[in-house]
Amino acid sequence: MIRNWIKTGAAQVMSGTGLDRLAGSLSGAKGGPLIIGYHRVVEDFAYSAKTSIPSMLVSLRMLEQHLDWIGQRFRFISLDEAGARLEGRDSRKDPVAAITFDDGYRDFFDHALPLLKRKGIPAAVFVVTDLVGAGRVQIHDKLYLLLARRFKPNRGVKTPYQATRALIEGSSQTEIEAVIQTMESEAPIPEDTFRPFYSLTWEMLDEIRRAGMTIGSHTRTHVLMTKESGQRVREETVGSRKEIEERLGTSVQHFAYPSGVFNRAAVDAVAAAGYRFGYTTCSHQDARRPLLTAPRTLLWENSCLDSHGLFSGSILSCQIHRAFDLLSGCRQIHCQPGE
Repeated sequence: MIRNWIKTGAAQVMSGTGLDRLAGSLSGAKGGPLIIGYHRVVEDFAYSAKTSIPSMLVSLRMLEQHLDWIGQRFRFISLDEAGARLEGRDSRKDPVAAITFDDGYRDFFDHALPLLKRKGIPAAVFVVTDLVGAGRVQIHDKLYLLLARRFKPNRGVKTPYQATRALIEGSSQTEIEAVIQTMESEAPIPEDTFRPFYSLTWEMLDEIRRAGMTIGSHTRTHVLMTKESGQRVREETVGSRKEIEERLGTSVQHFAYPSGVFNRAAVDAVAAAGYRFGYTTCSHQDARRPLLTAPRTLLWENSCLDSHGLFSGSILSCQIHRAFDLLSGCRQIHCQPGE
């Protein structure tokens, strides 16, 4: 409670004086288009958070509040237009923002798309191609569900989310799948439980594309690219781009790193696969390939709540200018030993 009160007061002071921009620049944030990222869009946050990773959820009501606040201060542009800014082909200096959604959840079609169309806001969806229309769920969602059912806090890991993140960040996908298989064999989860986590279908994606939205790649299976072999990373980046282009008849120029994690090998693989732009979740960039490591700010339901649990424009301002990063720093590891 005290921490939230301090955060609320600090945000009001920083946003009111412009210190949020200064703090953001000191933490490594650079000028350029604002790129915002979300994951799932749900009707009822509290209900969905009972079975979902909370930080991947935003309610439709909260999303609209975010968009309205941003739209009063930035001009919404497509991800292709953001790319033109990043490349310097668009030299205008007006503040612009691009909205993105990771993983390709079906609730984007059900909830976010109607809102975006009504407000005339372009957006981009980064899809995990092996799950499109497959009736299967993301590996992190299944792992979280299984861990939450049997989780017992200990000194180092206090929540199911922390346990999920530790496993994903410390293991290859093959190792994680083995853990999931063991837990499922001991206590299977009814299939109906997984339905809210299903991905979009190719028919939905085609309708989304025809509505003016951008379709980008998020690999084939949502692998953490720093934990996989070079061959696996190449298959994930090349294969996903090829399938989207063949299925939708559109050029795929944009790639989002799963969990925002990258290193030099991952960036080089994305470049070799033919993408022009890549997006992370922090302000670090590869000096060799800055266009393939463009920073994004990820938001969720509680990202911008004040000490009273209400939406705060001051906190949102600090989030988008990365003012809080000056204290928290970046928890990602962007290099391999010897780099």
